[in-house]
Amino acid sequence: MALGPAVPLVVAVGGGLASAFFYLSVTFGGMGALILGYLAPLPLFLTGLWLGAPVVALAGLAGAAAVLLGTSGSMLVALSYLVTGAAPAILVVRQSLLARSREDGSLEWYPPGRVLMGLTGMGVAALLAAVILTLGEPGGLEGLMRQTLARVVEPAFRSQGQPAPDPEAFWVAAVLPGLVAVSWLVMTIVNAVLAQGALMRFGRNRRPAMRLAELELPGWLAPLFAVSVAAASAVPGTVGFLAVNLALILAIPFAFAGLSVVHVFASSKSARTLILVGFYMMLFLFGWPILLLVGLGMIEQWIGLRRRFSPAAPGQEDE
Repeated sequence: MALGPAVPLVVAVGGGLASAFFYLSVTFGGMGALILGYLAPLPLFLTGLWLGAPVVALAGLAGAAAVLLGTSGSMLVALSYLVTGAAPAILVVRQSLLARSREDGSLEWYPPGRVLMGLTGMGVAALLAAVILTLGEPGGLEGLMRQTLARVVEPAFRSQGQPAPDPEAFWVAAVLPGLVAVSWLVMTIVNAVLAQGALMRFGRNRRPAMRLAELELPGWLAPLFAVSVAAASAVPGTVGFLAVNLALILAIPFAFAGLSVVHVFASSKSARTLILVGFYMMLFLFGWPILLLVGLGMIEQWIGLRRRFSPAAPGQEDE
């Protein structure tokens, strides 16, 4: 069904306003507001994966303008929205909707692995930018993280009549930038998957579902990840801090590659649903299976575990 010329504009502005509302909802407090904050990119992905990259770009600008107004002109918050919400949505939508015609007339869509690597590259670029911008701070980015955490918890300790911990006691500061980037990457991917699934449900999707079984990572990623892990273990100071956080970010593509192995393995079994439900329950309840996924992703990269299992039936393994 053809859309009128005003529909993309209305959808873009509406999507941007909804995204801004979700983004600003974290200021309301409470678990529900936090969940809405995590879903801030969802309206952007819905508009973009339905109507294209120009529409999601317009939605992102509308959302940034709404955030600016909603925070009484805070450029910092509006810029944060653009960087963490709008920019990744624009990147994913643009790359996901790229396609070229094969000789038989069918379309070859942009590979999901390259979309994932584009997002990972954004996370790495953000980490490098943060490290560079804080070189003049005492202790660099890690020192800034420690001081910030100390200031955040100080009121709570003071109210209990206890001295605030020394900034050096906050060991999590050494990995905090990487953990933040990982959380951002995962939530961006989740929102994109939710949007694509909803659009497919109502027949408004432009491209077919991305299948986990089709996820392929570049060959250079494994050596880079291995070097980052080695440097994080052996090199002190700013370089070691950068290496450990870089390793955390680079682990995400391997985790999804490992997840694709789990899905392909489950598809070869009669108890496919039971296997997947059990694995996801373990993943969300305990967390440590993420290490298993990263390991499986590395092995998949080297020997191709998925080829050793029976291929999934068409239409399964939808991401």
